[in-house]
Amino acid sequence: MQGCLEPLGHGFRGRLWPRNADSSVPTGSSRTAMENTESTEEEQPTVGTESAEPGAESAPEEQNMDFSTEIMSVTEMEQSPDSSPDLHEDNTQESEIPNIESLQTTDLEADFPPDFDKFWKVVEDNPQDFTGWVYLLQYVEQENHLPAARKAFDRFFSHYPYCYGYWKKYADLEKRHDNVKQSDEVYRRGLQAIPLSVDLWIHYINFLKETLDPADPETNSTIRGAYEHAVLAAGTDFRSDRLWEMYINWENDQGNLREVTSIYDRILGIPTQLYSHHFQRFKEHIQNNLPRDFLTTEQFVQLRRELAAASGHSGEDGEELPCGTEDITDPAKLITEIENMRHRIIEIHQEIFNHNEHEVSKRWTFEEAIKRPYFHVKPLEKIQLKNWKEYLEFEIENGTHERVVVLFERCVISCALYEDFWIKYAKYMENHSIEGVRHVYSRACTIHLPKKPMVHMLWAAFEEQQGNIDEARRILKTFEECILGLAMIRLRRVSLERRHGNMEEAEQLLEDAVRNAKSISEASFYAIKLARHLFKVQKNLPKARKVLSEAIELDKENTKLYLNLLEMEYSGDLKQNEENILSCFDKAVHGALSIKMRITFSQRKVEFLEDFGSDVNKLLDAYDEHQALLKEQETLKRRAENG
Repeated sequence: MQGCLEPLGHGFRGRLWPRNADSSVPTGSSRTAMENTESTEEEQPTVGTESAEPGAESAPEEQNMDFSTEIMSVTEMEQSPDSSPDLHEDNTQESEIPNIESLQTTDLEADFPPDFDKFWKVVEDNPQDFTGWVYLLQYVEQENHLPAARKAFDRFFSHYPYCYGYWKKYADLEKRHDNVKQSDEVYRRGLQAIPLSVDLWIHYINFLKETLDPADPETNSTIRGAYEHAVLAAGTDFRSDRLWEMYINWENDQGNLREVTSIYDRILGIPTQLYSHHFQRFKEHIQNNLPRDFLTTEQFVQLRRELAAASGHSGEDGEELPCGTEDITDPAKLITEIENMRHRIIEIHQEIFNHNEHEVSKRWTFEEAIKRPYFHVKPLEKIQLKNWKEYLEFEIENGTHERVVVLFERCVISCALYEDFWIKYAKYMENHSIEGVRHVYSRACTIHLPKKPMVHMLWAAFEEQQGNIDEARRILKTFEECILGLAMIRLRRVSLERRHGNMEEAEQLLEDAVRNAKSISEASFYAIKLARHLFKVQKNLPKARKVLSEAIELDKENTKLYLNLLEMEYSGDLKQNEENILSCFDKAVHGALSIKMRITFSQRKVEFLEDFGSDVNKLLDAYDEHQALLKEQETLKRRAENG
């Protein structure tokens, strides 16, 4: 990848220094104070109770491919970064990791702890009861019953995958039972669910250090591969400094000074909270080591030639300086060259640092205002939501596509239960990646917002736009089965079928809605929709008339039924349809409507006969009928006044 995102094994890739990353950095006293503050907020924030430790931190740093597709691929650790082996030789891909819950048997469940069923029933009846989940998970941990714990944790994560603290608890539980492989699989599942969690990556890498055989020659490669996955996925988090520091310290401990330089080349172009601290440590790294030791051979030779060219290819006494890797025999000249190299290296990185600082300074206020970067079921304060919205708008207008996606990914961790942000994310991705849009909608609808209708409707509409009609049908039908009785979903299903010429299916959906309505008013609502469909779309006036007439018999006081029936009758040939129109008026005038509405319909009947009637006797009768209704209204009014 470009600049600071290049995989470690490739170092500088033939370039002496990395390209400047489009990054950022602040200035001023507030920034300094923030740098010196321990980032306790990101360690293990609680959710609901002390034992609830959810969280996820920021956004993905993606791999070398079209970035539009990387929000999917970054969560799949099937491929290691360049020159880095897979995290384990026998690691399975996400699809191959077994769902331990599915392995359980009735016999195992029969031996579950005595109160398990009581806690389980609470969350099974209401999966959105987070407190119920907390009590269940506390209970299975306390009982130290592995099959029960597996069942509870696996089901919990299907609803709340962003709770990184519980992934750690689950992995620790497996490890306590000496199930190292299962513990590793739990960590990997967690990192596939929240690849942006700095904390979870740190826990996982520490787990690898504890469990891998230090005598195995592949161990260091495996750990380095894990670090690479970590910084590619979470290294752009504003609070990812601990991860970078951990990586640098580990390479230092291995004596890999060139790898340390390579890591600094990346982090110095990324806006993080402790950006200035990284630059100070980089300068110490340069000053405390020899260029020959912390530069690759190619870089060393290139820098030596650059300095030689700047000084005229010779020393002060005219003696030619070496241009390859050979040593300078004159101690004074050697020291001068070393100092010049150090000065030049720091000078080049100072430019990168300055650019990074300028970019972060434009974003520092937004970052400082983020008080809850992790997931929590409690609502966010309005000022927090406002800050996320403004930050996203700023980044969309000023940042690169990569930075925008990273910020959206951070946002939908903190704001996972707010559909506005998921919708905004999907809409943004429409101009960049079809699969990206689908991935965003899928995560929102199947995990975080299973009961929010708008995001499901937009997902179905998107799939319909892409020509995936069956998928659009599935989305709407699945949601309707989950949340019964939502008219907007049933009508969207009807319109979907109508748009694609499935008139019988559209009619059937409306008939089912009328038949299964929970109230008379709901049945009338769908009857009107069905009648309009039959009349306007299928051009079947007799069938539409029958639907409304039957609805009026059941809901005689519903004015809208009469009005819709009249509208349909008026739409035909008025001369040929006169009897049907008058019949509709009579149903309203002689029905159970209020006297005020009956007078309104009576007045319209008179006007109709005046304008279009063929028989003056009917007009006169209608006029007399109207006068009688007016007298009836007056009588009722006097009675009311007299008590």
